[in-house]
Amino acid sequence: MLRITVLGGGYLGVVSAICFCECGFYVDIIEINPKRLKDLKNYIVSVYEPSFESNLKKHHEQGYLRFFEHLKDSHSAVDVIVIAVPGVGSDNLAVHKAIQDISVLLTRDKYTCIVINTITVVGTCSIIKKNMRFMRPDLTLGEHYDIVLIPTFLKEGYALHDFMLPSRLVIGMDPDSNKARELINKLHAGIILSDIPVVYTNHETAELIRYVTTAFELSKITLINEVSELCEKVGADIGGLITGVGLDENIGMNLLKVTHGYGGVGQSALIHGLIRIGEIFGVNLRIAQATIESNDERIGNIAKKIIRQITDGEINERKKVAILGLTYRPQTNEVRESPNIKIVEELLKSGITVAAYDPSLSTEMPDIRQIIPQQILDSTGFQLSASPYEAANQSNILVIMTSWSEFISIDFNKIAEIMNKKPNGSPKVMNYSDMFSKSPFKNFDICKM
Repeated sequence: MLRITVLGGGYLGVVSAICFCECGFYVDIIEINPKRLKDLKNYIVSVYEPSFESNLKKHHEQGYLRFFEHLKDSHSAVDVIVIAVPGVGSDNLAVHKAIQDISVLLTRDKYTCIVINTITVVGTCSIIKKNMRFMRPDLTLGEHYDIVLIPTFLKEGYALHDFMLPSRLVIGMDPDSNKARELINKLHAGIILSDIPVVYTNHETAELIRYVTTAFELSKITLINEVSELCEKVGADIGGLITGVGLDENIGMNLLKVTHGYGGVGQSALIHGLIRIGEIFGVNLRIAQATIESNDERIGNIAKKIIRQITDGEINERKKVAILGLTYRPQTNEVRESPNIKIVEELLKSGITVAAYDPSLSTEMPDIRQIIPQQILDSTGFQLSASPYEAANQSNILVIMTSWSEFISIDFNKIAEIMNKKPNGSPKVMNYSDMFSKSPFKNFDICKM
């Protein structure tokens, strides 16, 4: 049975460890941050995702999962070391530090496969191989160790599923690394033996695949958001347009939906990282840059639309907006780079009161000030509500941002009754989720998005 050591007890490390335990492997997580390590031992993970804590508890109690502060305390006969430290950036310092720590413990009488799950800048693996030859000239690549890059394509909220059942498995490695290929085939046997495509390629290609995948996805999102603005101007139906375009087999329906913009720290870092890589090598990635600019403009326009819908020339301080969903997607408490948060910031700057409800966030959470930006929490115009009804009470418009499944059970008739509205008028709603048809909002004035 394979013995695996995972360096990094953050989001990626926890996902990798849980999934490898699910495959029946023995896994050690190495986390150098004392607080995070203590939390892990108590099955606490800073980033919320369904079943994280229960899976950590289950595998630890069954003896498959252990937690340590130092790499030297892990398995003495480890087969695979997985690097899952933070890595989106220009230097990948944490990755290089991990390699340095690993190099000290490698031996000539035991082959070890070093797998990098961290997102790395193109060329990082080549630098690592050069550094390994310098640090350990007594070891031979391919005989005593190998460097393998396996980028992950995880959606927050669905990471365990995406790890176990990916759309494809990308493996960057040296073509003559037979020992590495044999170990990787065991490590991901469930995927390789299924019908899921496996792409074997060199390190540089695998490094770039992760960046370009995100750039394609985000450019598709921003294009349909731009087109929705055009539809509004010319009187076209965006729903019919999406169907007509998405049925083209060269395009597809996936990601063709009107949103309030893409978000998430990972996606934002990846597209900015791709542009930086292009700059390093003298390539101007205009479409990627335009995607960022379009998304920023989209977020600003939505804030302006909300303000226009409720002010009618009146003083902004008298107006209240109810926001449902602060996280950039459901099943997570991640709000970093969330368009929802940016829209809230713009509304507060305009003097409008904002009451927000999100199922994953509460004022009772001890680390809430590390999740929601402090300037928002400290604003006198902001309220983190305990329920959607508390948020909607006396509000001038309801804006549904995130597609949380919990929102399906909301009594929108009750919401309509407690909202502010003009005499003989209907309360206003803007729905940026993809969960509802118009039927729940029969008592609302549905605003254009």
